Amino acid sequence: MNSIQNPHLKFDFLALGESVVDFISSDPVANLGEAAHFERFAGGQVANLAMNMARLGNRVALGSCVGEDGFGQLIRQKVGAAGVDLSCLQISSEAPTTLIPVTRTTRGTPDFSVYRGADTCLQPNENLLDAAAHSGIVHTSAFALSREPARSTILQALEVARQNGQRVSLDPNFHPRIWPDVADFKAILQAAFRYVNITKPSLDDCIRLFGAGFEPAEYAAHFLQWGAEIVAISLGAEGTFLATHTGEQYRLVPNLISVADVTGAGDAFWSGFLTALLDGHSPLDAIRSGQVVAEIKISRIGPLTANLDRTEIFSKAQLIQYQTCHM
Repeated sequence: MNSIQNPHLKFDFLALGESVVDFISSDPVANLGEAAHFERFAGGQVANLAMNMARLGNRVALGSCVGEDGFGQLIRQKVGAAGVDLSCLQISSEAPTTLIPVTRTTRGTPDFSVYRGADTCLQPNENLLDAAAHSGIVHTSAFALSREPARSTILQALEVARQNGQRVSLDPNFHPRIWPDVADFKAILQAAFRYVNITKPSLDDCIRLFGAGFEPAEYAAHFLQWGAEIVAISLGAEGTFLATHTGEQYRLVPNLISVADVTGAGDAFWSGFLTALLDGHSPLDAIRSGQVVAEIKISRIGPLTANLDRTEIFSKAQLIQYQTCHM
């Protein structure tokens, strides 16, 4: 059943975690030290995904915390303008809005620094937990889980979501600059995965978590053992590997397109992927939909800004080639 038609849901999608201001370098550079000029955007994995999901026609709420400052006002303005419900957004008078300068790049992982602030201050309240109980998919990230009190708040919301039969997705977007203690990160992440149905790590995430030298299927097996039912591993220019708890394994063959900017491609993929799952598509067709939205994103500079036609996305997804993998 299309979640938008489900009268028992308050939202199709609840995004829990970081909303930040990204300062993205105006020109492609190798590192932040080479960047002379930046453009500012409301961002963060969780907030970016919330906006992308709203642009695909989903009913979306953002559970996050920003500072009582101009940057927090910018986030509220931009996220709200995208059609995201802000009733679960909290404002802190004790911490500034989190800021992240990022390099623009056409390949590989961008260079970045993180100036943490209000994103870590998310608190549990009745409104937030009610939204978690009545959203088709509740999503969070490793970034969001890296600091207290946000971590405990989010884990409580994920537990409420699962108790009420909702699905949970998690982006294990690990980086040592965010969470220097790898052992602590793995322990917290594994604990969080008892609530998680859906995950989409990058190959870099997998290597940082489990070491280099393994095949995608071996990395996926770790997440399946932790409790995930659908694991999609982003392989960059090599496509996406999919594994499910029922034993399905596929590998997408990406289209050859002109790349303008890869920043935000993962969040774009997530939005097509999760929207297709909400609409009842198979995991394979869902990652094909994710690939379509990601290709739209990397063909242009900056984040997605216009509304997207989900029916057109699903139609184009059928043209994405894939290979069936054998265990």
